[in-house]
Amino acid sequence: MMSNCGWVRDGHEAAMEEASALDGALLIPQPPSHVADGHLSPAAPTPLPGTPLPHTDLLSPSLDVTIVTSASLPWLTGTSVNPLLRAAYLLRARGGSGVNIMLPWLERREDQDKVYMRVFQGKEDQENFVRSWLAKEAGMPAEAEALSITWYPARHQPSENSVYSMGDITALCPPSSICILEEPEHLNWYRAPGAGWTSKFDHVVGIVHTNYFAYALDQPASIIRAPAMKYLCRWMMRAHCHRVVKLSGALGVFAEEKEVVRNVHGVRATFLDIGREMGARGKGGKVVGVDERYDSKVYFIGKMLFSKGIGTLVDLLDYSKSAAGLDVEVDMYGAGPDLDACSSLAGKKGIDLSWHGKIDHAELAKSHKVFVNPSTSEVLCTTIAEALAMGKFVICASHPSNDFFTQFPNCLPYSSKEEFVGNLCYALSHDPEPLKGENAAMLSWEAATERLTEAAMVTEEERDRWLEEDEVAVKMPSLVRNKVMRKEIHEGLINTRTRYRKFKSRLAAELDSPRNPLPPTLKSKLRAELERKLDVDFEKVRKLLTSKRGPRKETPSERGAERNEPRRRGSLQLTPSLLTLCCLPRLCRRSCSGSLS
Repeated sequence: MMSNCGWVRDGHEAAMEEASALDGALLIPQPPSHVADGHLSPAAPTPLPGTPLPHTDLLSPSLDVTIVTSASLPWLTGTSVNPLLRAAYLLRARGGSGVNIMLPWLERREDQDKVYMRVFQGKEDQENFVRSWLAKEAGMPAEAEALSITWYPARHQPSENSVYSMGDITALCPPSSICILEEPEHLNWYRAPGAGWTSKFDHVVGIVHTNYFAYALDQPASIIRAPAMKYLCRWMMRAHCHRVVKLSGALGVFAEEKEVVRNVHGVRATFLDIGREMGARGKGGKVVGVDERYDSKVYFIGKMLFSKGIGTLVDLLDYSKSAAGLDVEVDMYGAGPDLDACSSLAGKKGIDLSWHGKIDHAELAKSHKVFVNPSTSEVLCTTIAEALAMGKFVICASHPSNDFFTQFPNCLPYSSKEEFVGNLCYALSHDPEPLKGENAAMLSWEAATERLTEAAMVTEEERDRWLEEDEVAVKMPSLVRNKVMRKEIHEGLINTRTRYRKFKSRLAAELDSPRNPLPPTLKSKLRAELERKLDVDFEKVRKLLTSKRGPRKETPSERGAERNEPRRRGSLQLTPSLLTLCCLPRLCRRSCSGSLS
């Protein structure tokens, strides 16, 4: 689905013409076509068809709203900043009442020191910090005082650099009618047993921030981890949400019948104020405090992870230097586990990257003109929106996660390394266009709140359509009716186990080889992993394949009839045996067939 605030472009597509063959010739900067001779025209809004259900209206004064997120300030990450601002602007739109935000309280002092680089004396101390930031940095003192803040116990997982709840969050939630889950999949991976979100709240909206499938592709055992992550996220969203809001089209399908694509994020007013101030410079005026080297300074801000495109950035800058003689110094702001490896890679290729620590993006308002972000693992990059709001050039990959931003004249997307070089030359030799009123409005949190209110609503027509699909959704015949196919599946599972055991034996033999250079401690860990058995009762699998089950009737609570709400599709309970049956053959066959045939 397209965003209702999307735009269509007349004339040329937003792409850079080939600047040169880049075989030693001088690269002549050319403006991107959507800046030079194209123009933007607003597309007509596409209102949600049908009659909205009253209990899904976020702005209804009779309904309280609870927002639950997986991170908190002072950690300056998207899942801490955006939910807090969403809560504040939703509170403002509702007249100053009826909004609560639940934040994670890191119980261990060492977790706070690692994540926040400081230790709070208690929840009240951190709550004062959050309210102070909202009042001073976001310029919302009234909302900072009126917003209700509650906490749930959590711990930081260093290997994943993520925060997970320790206990049943739903039991700690204050009474509310509507719940917004920021990262619903993340919040429910390790959720303790307790009341379900959709049974505690009349309406649950899940906002998807992160492309975990893309991250899993870069992790060890990605051939198994990535598809498993994909289906796990689907199950979490189907089970715990009535409405799923995807920030961009970069994400796959989670629950087709209940999901919409909307950018429901904005930027805080500070960035828009900076953009208006810097606009005077683009019109020939003078702005106080601008760095003398502003026009030639380029930067990146974000987590220092290879999955954020740092390696790609090094390669692009290396190509710019070798093919076009464009040697650019880039200031890198942020921290992360791959910082040392990224620095080493840049040093080997002779790329001039200056490494700085974490910083508030607004502090770079008058020091740099060009922001580069080659990441394609984002769902919607907050820093791109902030840079555009400040009136900077943004050079980013041509990718679905950036589709919303390509409507802005200062966004320079590239789809090849030649286009990257051309965009970089253009940005360094031109002034950004001043931020116009309509563009500024689209980046604001007021507009984002309106988009969220529309996206969160479920219509009577949607509910009726879902209810009509009951029998199709819950009819569960025998898993496999054909006897020959059942036999093939059963034998396939056994053969897969045999190949898997041979595969482990070969790895164990390689570990014991005197030529193996691995340290002894790592060898012992790998050997312990190889000795673990895959606990699958194949006799139970065979019985499961041959069992016959008739249609299953839903209870009134599952259908949502008592609250006149859409039912939860996919009420089939996924037992370990069924999960094994669904996932094991395909994954093991893909991972083992090539090397063990």
